[in-house]
Amino acid sequence: MNYDDWKLSNPIDDGCGYNMVSSCCGDEIMREVPTCVDCGSFEIGEKWSGDEGWTICDDCGAIEQGYKYLDICSKCECECDEIEDYEYEEQQRESAEEMARDGERDES
Repeated sequence: MNYDDWKLSNPIDDGCGYNMVSSCCGDEIMREVPTCVDCGSFEIGEKWSGDEGWTICDDCGAIEQGYKYLDICSKCECECDEIEDYEYEEQQRESAEEMARDGERDES
């Protein structure tokens, strides 16, 4: 993208040069991760006996229960919303500024 296109682009609408990240950590989002309904584990495996197979949760042992498919953060492994990376950076900057102001008030 040349400078003129970048300068005229609207980051909210066109997404040129921006990535979607998790709102909690600013890390990559893993899409539609199978999650056990019973215990919330992401460790879903398959067990085979002959030519018959089952889907089993490795943590709680639930066999062929319903699974939710969640978008989770790859760093903290929790379900969270996704935002564009420039929005996350702005939130972090605002939080740091607010903490600095609070620290100055506490010192006074």
